[in-house]
Amino acid sequence: MKKKILILVSTLLFILLVWIQWNWKHLASFPSIISSFYSKEFCSCYFVTKLSEEQCHNFARQWVPISEFKLDIENKSVTVKGLGRTNTAKYLDETFGCTLQDLD
Repeated sequence: MKKKILILVSTLLFILLVWIQWNWKHLASFPSIISSFYSKEFCSCYFVTKLSEEQCHNFARQWVPISEFKLDIENKSVTVKGLGRTNTAKYLDETFGCTLQDLD
């Protein structure tokens, strides 16, 4: 019985490792998605639609929490750190709105 369980666990682990290797590009980009999405959405909410800071935090909130947040009103930019990655979105103008500046 123990031998069958060991074989089953080994097989599942092997399948998991193969799946991770095939999908590594997508899995590796996931941490950047958190900070880039939050910074871009918050920037658009705050500078384009001109909602309050609290409303924009609620608008940009995700299941995965962010660790740092910086709103630079003078330079019209938002910098967010989440899952170890930091990204900045900057407001350009009314036509183009906000764009991502730094991708780690």
